Amino acid sequence: MNRLSQIFGAAIVIAIAVVFIVQFRPSTGPVQSTASSCVVEVRGSCISSVDFNASRNLLAMRAVDENRLRAMGYRRLTAEGLYERWLLNEDAERLGISVSDDELTAELVAGRVRVSLPADKIRQVGYALNLREDLIRYLDVRNRQTKKFDSKQYEKQIRNITKMSPTDFRETQRKELVAARMRDLIRARVRVGDSEAFEQLSREKSTRTLSYVRFDRRFYSDLIVDTSEKAIQAWADANKEELDKTWEGRKAHYLPECRVARDLMVEVQAAEAEQGPEAGKAAAKARIEAAVQRLKKGESFADVARSASDDPSAARGGDLGCVTKGRLSKPVEDKLFEMKAGEVSDLIETEDGFHVIKLEQIAKDADAERIGRLETARDLYIAHESERLAAEAAKQVLAAAAGGKSLEDALAAYLAQLAPAKDKAGAAAGAQPAAAKQDGNKDEGAKDSGQAEPGAARPPYTTANHPNRPTVEASLPFNVSGSPITDARDSTEAARIAFQLDKPGDLPKDIVALENGYAVIQLKEKTSASQEQWDKDREFYTAAMRAAKQNDALIGYMRRLKSTIGSEVKYDQSLLKESRPAEDGSGESELPLGDEGE
Repeated sequence: MNRLSQIFGAAIVIAIAVVFIVQFRPSTGPVQSTASSCVVEVRGSCISSVDFNASRNLLAMRAVDENRLRAMGYRRLTAEGLYERWLLNEDAERLGISVSDDELTAELVAGRVRVSLPADKIRQVGYALNLREDLIRYLDVRNRQTKKFDSKQYEKQIRNITKMSPTDFRETQRKELVAARMRDLIRARVRVGDSEAFEQLSREKSTRTLSYVRFDRRFYSDLIVDTSEKAIQAWADANKEELDKTWEGRKAHYLPECRVARDLMVEVQAAEAEQGPEAGKAAAKARIEAAVQRLKKGESFADVARSASDDPSAARGGDLGCVTKGRLSKPVEDKLFEMKAGEVSDLIETEDGFHVIKLEQIAKDADAERIGRLETARDLYIAHESERLAAEAAKQVLAAAAGGKSLEDALAAYLAQLAPAKDKAGAAAGAQPAAAKQDGNKDEGAKDSGQAEPGAARPPYTTANHPNRPTVEASLPFNVSGSPITDARDSTEAARIAFQLDKPGDLPKDIVALENGYAVIQLKEKTSASQEQWDKDREFYTAAMRAAKQNDALIGYMRRLKSTIGSEVKYDQSLLKESRPAEDGSGESELPLGDEGE
């Protein structure tokens, strides 16, 4: 009985193949226009616009909307895929790889048709086009009642989608199947051993934890850099060429007129805004009104701004420099440019909170240039000097830790010998006010809300309370591709260095560059991938690594073919240009895919 079933089944397959060949012999005739041109020419061979349009329609038949396809540049992707198909077919002929009529018929009877994409785009673009890496599309070639292959349904699908005759389509699919076999052959040569896969698992599952110290330029520019006019002028004299070049790019910000101003800004705090927008504004307004009362009692604008302002200029006593129009928010700018020198404004409300500004000087022409050049010199000097000091501090602490001190002790020794500059009031920036030295100095009944009461002066920045002061921090666990220090100039550098360290307590030979300074890192903890993890994830990592290496192998193979047999390639750029999207944004569909047959 089983033998009879096998014979009967074979007879059915043969019958289907015979019907397929008879139905779609060359006399069926093409449906496309006889006029075609070469979209791609390679060494005298022509890839026609008919072939191009058929492939383009197959690529897009399960894809996204037309506008997104245009954005992907899928006309060029189609042409490049056909170019690579030609290369693979040429190399297949050299290797003696071909496809028999029976093999091709079996694929088409099953509704499996193939397309081509550039090797380096198969994974990325294929995913967007709903294509697997085998680049197979499935056509509905079965009769809806019998669920068997229907030659009329097949022919309708081919004509509707590709605009080709079944005979011509069959020949293009022969080329596609040969190209697919070449891709499979290239991928099949890739081998992945357990050691490679385990190494990849180790890279992802092994973790490190760092102790580190940031040395932030802002800490040094606010507290340590000597910003006296003598120091700035000395730097300017020694760096005249750099100063002149920078001034040329900045002078439009000062001329013909700029206004020297200070700003006292109180912003709406997030915690206050949680009670509602009006409650947040009311709290901010109460705080700035209390600060204004201090001004009225005779405190200098700079001192009040330094202790009460939320603006970054607070560290400079609210100094905004000499500003021109277009550099401040409109409400503040409008008020500033209607004031007279020496005036202090009323409250100015903005989206972020409230401002009070003081206009100290109106500078024009030569005065504006003098002030502008001085401010430029000051900015450049502080940037250079804070960078130098941060780097020197990091190297000093790294050397002390490498000499046997703990990172904490090395940092403490450095901070103990740090000499703060003098602030404008003449007080040592590192001298902490008595009221801020100990929490026990607070009144027992005072609220410890973490914020100063309205009107209370915030302690000036010191080496002990500056928000960017150097402290020992600890990272979260990370793998080799992690980013343990978020503001590192190279996001992966700290992780790369950490995985070169052998045991907890080890230090690298150099410091790590940050966006705003430098860091010293030290290995705190390390964990390695376990045998249990390997036993559990062996197949996953082996398969993932094999797929990645197969993709790389195919890309490399195509590059070699292009540099040898396919270097003489020419595209018809007019046919590759994407059409404009429709005015309603929907695009004009070129694919009659709504008719799925009878």
